Amino acid sequence: MTRADIIAFATRDWRFIEDEKRRFWVGRTRDLTPADLLRLGDDLRRHARAMRPDWPDTAARVADWDAHQRVSEGLRAVTRLRLG
Repeated sequence: MTRADIIAFATRDWRFIEDEKRRFWVGRTRDLTPADLLRLGDDLRRHARAMRPDWPDTAARVADWDAHQRVSEGLRAVTRLRLG
């Protein structure tokens, strides 16, 4: 890798790349079934574990659990409001 390679990488149009990725994934996932999406999510999880076998650590699991609890409480509140 040369200095020019590093400069070219650092000065890429990152917004364009982000927009292209978003468009790709919207098109890619539009026709997937729920089973396909679960499989895709599991593939991502396995890749993350291959890159970092210690992931997720206890702190990440606790933070994830807390987030799930907040979302569940919010969904229950909306349901009560609608049914109430």
